[in-house]
Amino acid sequence: MKETNFAALNDAELVPADQINLADVIDTLLQHIWIICVFAFAAIVIGVAYAVLATPIYQADALVQVEDKKSSALLGGLENIADALGANSSPVSGEVEILRSREVIVKAIVATHADVSVEPKYFPLFGRWWSRHHSEEGAPVDPLFGLTSYAWGGERLVINSFSIPESRYGQDFIFRVTDKGYQIEDQDGVKVAAGSAGEIVSFPLDGKASTVSVKTLIGRPGTEFVVSRRSTVDVYRDVLQGLSVAEVGKQSSVIRVSYTDPDVDFARGLVNAIARAYLTQNVERRSAEADQSLKFLEEQLPQIKQSVIRAEDALNAFRTKTNTVSVEKATDSLLQQAVETEKERMQLQLKRDELRQRYRPEHPELKAIESQLAAINRESGTINDQVNRLPAAQRDLLRLQRDAEVGNELYVALLNNAQQLRVAKAGTVGNVRIIDFAVRDTLPVAPRKALIVGVAALFGLMLGIAAAFVVRMLRPTVREVSEVERATGLVSFASIPESISQEKLDSSKRDRKGRDAIVSGRSQLLAVMQPDDPAIESLRSLRTGLSFATLGAENKSIVITGPTSALGKSFVSANLSALLASAGKRVLLIETDMRRPQLGTYFGYELRAGLSNLLAGQKRLDDVLITNAASIDGLDVLPSGQIPPNPGELLLTEAFAQLLSNVQPLYDHILLDSAPILPVGDTLAVASQASTVLMVVRSEVSTLGEVRDAVRKLETTGTRVKGVIFNGIKRRRVGYGYAYRYYYGYGNKA
Repeated sequence: MKETNFAALNDAELVPADQINLADVIDTLLQHIWIICVFAFAAIVIGVAYAVLATPIYQADALVQVEDKKSSALLGGLENIADALGANSSPVSGEVEILRSREVIVKAIVATHADVSVEPKYFPLFGRWWSRHHSEEGAPVDPLFGLTSYAWGGERLVINSFSIPESRYGQDFIFRVTDKGYQIEDQDGVKVAAGSAGEIVSFPLDGKASTVSVKTLIGRPGTEFVVSRRSTVDVYRDVLQGLSVAEVGKQSSVIRVSYTDPDVDFARGLVNAIARAYLTQNVERRSAEADQSLKFLEEQLPQIKQSVIRAEDALNAFRTKTNTVSVEKATDSLLQQAVETEKERMQLQLKRDELRQRYRPEHPELKAIESQLAAINRESGTINDQVNRLPAAQRDLLRLQRDAEVGNELYVALLNNAQQLRVAKAGTVGNVRIIDFAVRDTLPVAPRKALIVGVAALFGLMLGIAAAFVVRMLRPTVREVSEVERATGLVSFASIPESISQEKLDSSKRDRKGRDAIVSGRSQLLAVMQPDDPAIESLRSLRTGLSFATLGAENKSIVITGPTSALGKSFVSANLSALLASAGKRVLLIETDMRRPQLGTYFGYELRAGLSNLLAGQKRLDDVLITNAASIDGLDVLPSGQIPPNPGELLLTEAFAQLLSNVQPLYDHILLDSAPILPVGDTLAVASQASTVLMVVRSEVSTLGEVRDAVRKLETTGTRVKGVIFNGIKRRRVGYGYAYRYYYGYGNKA
């Protein structure tokens, strides 16, 4: 037998396509559609489970308005005082930060007891979900599985205060319901206290006095609650994570305060507490500003009063001494300018001194006052220059009269301001108000179930697609016959598409457990039942090519095998033998696969005496041969026989070689349905007795590595593979679509 050049086989490596095209991508996805579906389905199940079991998150909102505070009719002319206190402008951005400040939020934390965490002990996985859907107002529901320590719905524990040493902050305490009330255990299971609802319980902890006050306790005996006390600083940080403070719209002066939490009542209570704390802080701040301004004025009034008295005494003494009553009419206007300028300068100095008590030197308001003072001083200097040019008597009188008038007007103005501040302080209401308090909204804002399921499905789909390509890379199956030809140098004798009819036949002969069941005496040959099937048309092409390939050969034995099992070699052998016999040839089909024989499912016989019995000397050929199989003249079938313990040894015996020699003159073609090459070595013995070896390769099942290994394994025994039969081409393969049209269309039209 001619030996194929093994080196040439090594050189004929797979030449990859120029690039991956869309058809290859689509084909990979369709090839592994079940992987994609499994991943997508699993992701959807997980997404649905999460959406159902996840704890709902609720949101509470309150609206706060920052008003542009104007003077009321009651206060009359206090608008100038409001301006001095900065009440006419309250930047919303600054108010937002005040709302988020520790001062405001900590007060809300203390008011709502948010520094004490209370959590019923739920059954793992679904306990919280069960509790949400089976809660009864005022009474706990019956426990599942008799597990009374878990909360199953309706349990409630409200704690007014829980005072413990700071070293115990963050530790969990178990509050267990008892017949008389409750008992407290620390994280080590040590009982530390016991009591009942409505009383303050004192107990020692780490040598320090501790107290607890339970307001409400609803639960069956044995139910446990996990309670912990945390520092307000830690709680403040956590609150900021769920708190949102932002202006509604642009320059609306309305601020929305939102908080999200699994406990709808806690979220509502905390938001309202924050709004109230902010309102209180605003009122206290404005009251403190008024008080500070009033205190400053009360400190300045005695000094200014003394200054006024001294100025008036000096003016009266000068008039008596010089016998003058007033300045000349020509200098009267200059006096008025000097009075107004000096009064404004002194007011600015007073305001600057007040602001210095509240702000740093670099504060914008202080810088503005300093700038105004500089301008007034320049104007005052100009007036003084004019005064200095007056006669001495007029100059001195003007200055004394100016000081007296300025001091008197300033003193009266400050007296009025002080009185106004006293009234303003008593009537301080703040420049913010709460428009809407938070209400109990039972519609959760999260999880968004539809979105979660959609994202899960998309993620599962993407993961499935990725898995499909990973599987494709890890086990690159053959898709097109050209890949095999490039990889092995072998020619293709036929490309057989998948057959819908054969799939129906296969499903009809399976039993309830999915195993192949043989209908005795009834053939299931596709070539007989559906002779126009595209797969049979491809086998007719194989029949023609095989006739030319074996023309004139003395050895008429043809081995049909494959690298592995489940490639369709028995399908090819059975239907090819039927087609050869239908063409008037005498055909013998020998089932040499004695390990997993399959021909009986096509020819309608169960396991019976055959080749193994013949080779063992137990039967004669005439006793085991099935003549005119499937009612086809000229087709004889030699079954595999009883499954022997040593099929490989039987095929190596002289009896097998003698059998093939004896039947050569009797038949035109002898087909040997052989075992797969890679799992067992039976085919090596069979192939050595044949003239032609055809290898069945299945699309999207066989790999190039398997094909190459099978060819090499045969080459090591000197056996040459004649060619390949490419079986099971998927109907979705874009490149083969034309074949179906030709197979079905030709000959069907008149």
